[in-house]
Amino acid sequence: PATVRVVKPEADAMSFERKPPTWPPPPRGVPPPPDARTASWCGWLEALALLHVVCGLAWPLLLVGTTLVDRWLPGIGANRFWCALIGPTIASWGLMLWFIVRHGVRRGQRWAADAGVAAILVWLPLDFALCFAFRYWPGAILDPAVGLLMLGLLLLIRPRLSVD
Repeated sequence: PATVRVVKPEADAMSFERKPPTWPPPPRGVPPPPDARTASWCGWLEALALLHVVCGLAWPLLLVGTTLVDRWLPGIGANRFWCALIGPTIASWGLMLWFIVRHGVRRGQRWAADAGVAAILVWLPLDFALCFAFRYWPGAILDPAVGLLMLGLLLLIRPRLSVD
């Protein structure tokens, strides 16, 4: 005679917990969310980008409304307006970097990190050379420090991102 074996289901199979639906399925090619370390580095990049926005917006106010920067920029009197124009440019580039990190790098897209690296490599050497040539020491010290920090963070994050 044939024997029938009865198998009892495991406790998990009998669970009546409601699980989230899997529909619609996630789109193909979407990378997993960044790990904690990458998220931390992205946070630092976002903070540096927003600092550029704040400083870029404050720069024209310091140049046009006060004489606080005159000791660092001798002979600025006749060129005050032209020097103030760089502030909004710095703010807009900071905002653009923030968007690239927030909506590209945090979503695991390598193109965003590549865009940030390329922009820094275009800006930093010439910026440093001009600051050094014109003996603008705050820029010759601060710009490479901030630029190399941003470049280093992007290069650390880049290998963890998807090529798609």
